[in-house]
Amino acid sequence: MKLTQGVRVGRPTRIALGFALLVTLAACDSDGPSSPTDGGLVTFQVGTEQFRVELQTQDQLDAARRAQQGGPARIPNGRIVAGTGANAGWTWHLEDVTFAEVAIELCDGRPSDVERQGAQFGGGRFCPWSASVVSIVER
Repeated sequence: MKLTQGVRVGRPTRIALGFALLVTLAACDSDGPSSPTDGGLVTFQVGTEQFRVELQTQDQLDAARRAQQGGPARIPNGRIVAGTGANAGWTWHLEDVTFAEVAIELCDGRPSDVERQGAQFGGGRFCPWSASVVSIVER
């Protein structure tokens, strides 16, 4: 044991304190606080048709950028909701959008397919396999 400022600290205690410090430092973001995002608008091309999705989080925007750059998770997959929202030209929009590498065929299609069938299309989800990101506009 070693005497440190009048307090005896054994090796197990020093190891535990070191581990606690390491865990605390690892949990801290070394880049400083992240700036909040107000979301963004992503435009997708599916064949000759386009649709737009309002993304809410920085994680969604990052995933859209990776999809645009040819990353493996390129298929937008979202819950179909009635109402235009940011999806001008259509009577529906997507919410809770993620990007997937693969998706079931049931939700694959074109925006016009969703327009015809509404929220019942694809079991309530739209995941066009051939979609490509045309543009991303951050807010």
